[in-house]
Amino acid sequence: MKIRKTLESVTPYVAGKTRAGAVKLSSNENPLGPSPRALNAITREMNHLHRYPDGRAELLIDALAEHFDLKRECFIAGNGSDEIFALIAGTYLEEGQEVVTADSTFSEYNFSGLLFGGHVKKVPLKEGRFDTEGLLNAVNDKTSLVFIANPNNPTGTILRCSEIRSFMERLPREVILVLDEAYGEFVTHPDFCPGRDLVMEFPNLIVTRTFSKIYGLAGLRLGYAMGHPTLVQEIFRSKQAFNVNLLAQKAGAEALKDHEFIERTLTLCREGREYLYKALDKEGFFYYPSEANFICIRVVKDSKKVFDYFLNKGMAIRPLASFGLNDWIRYTIGTEEQNREFISILSSLKSAEI
Repeated sequence: MKIRKTLESVTPYVAGKTRAGAVKLSSNENPLGPSPRALNAITREMNHLHRYPDGRAELLIDALAEHFDLKRECFIAGNGSDEIFALIAGTYLEEGQEVVTADSTFSEYNFSGLLFGGHVKKVPLKEGRFDTEGLLNAVNDKTSLVFIANPNNPTGTILRCSEIRSFMERLPREVILVLDEAYGEFVTHPDFCPGRDLVMEFPNLIVTRTFSKIYGLAGLRLGYAMGHPTLVQEIFRSKQAFNVNLLAQKAGAEALKDHEFIERTLTLCREGREYLYKALDKEGFFYYPSEANFICIRVVKDSKKVFDYFLNKGMAIRPLASFGLNDWIRYTIGTEEQNREFISILSSLKSAEI
């Protein structure tokens, strides 16, 4: 037997690693755990697990429509954002067409393009940010999809509202922009433009978000997309019948209402960023100011060896060699105690023989 030719260039995704007993701060998970309201919803639903879930996730879609003040036809739910990316590619990407994205960004954009026989063109970041001019220059008559992470993973940088709007105005109408806002809830920059504000204006824009980060539901695998109804309803053609499980649907609908938990998470992240910035400046490490719940830091050492160094001291961080950033690491903002321990280990790294 022989696998499809297009899969020969596909590398399976490698998640942030850890080991038993280590503090895991490598995958941008919520250090406060899951939303309490979501947990209560899961408990209430446990006796119904013999039933199939709603194939169109109506309860969750209604909650999203109310949350974002958009028509319910603007939404589709998926088994994590990863599935949403694959559904979009499966709907709009013909074999041999092209996908455009950045070189140092979330690898699932590359995976989705290759999975359906597309050619992926990668444009270098510019000072840690998506280069909109470079992306537009890479678009041609073979381009079907453009992926932009805003904020970007792993750098935590954003494109401002004027940049996104200008990009959409110049992007050919037959090319779809997938704007991944997995960390959108964490952004504090005054010139951040949520994709929700643009989806009805630009019919070739799809915005994706997730419940994995701010709501602490990474283990349930729940993501969603919003866009113009004509665009979104076409994606349903690629969706499996029962792609979002019952517990995820119920938990997601309740998590949207958990305002106290959201505020606690945002406060923890904001205070953590402020502490880490000061400490990193004092220790002399370069980093990108982040609009997400993580910080991308240049360590000027082999990031894989730095990962091992941290792991031996009981903490898992993310080496960024797989992103093409060989001497950078990504640290998920944790609790006050975890942040202080991270800085302590990082400080000792400067004199370590690795």
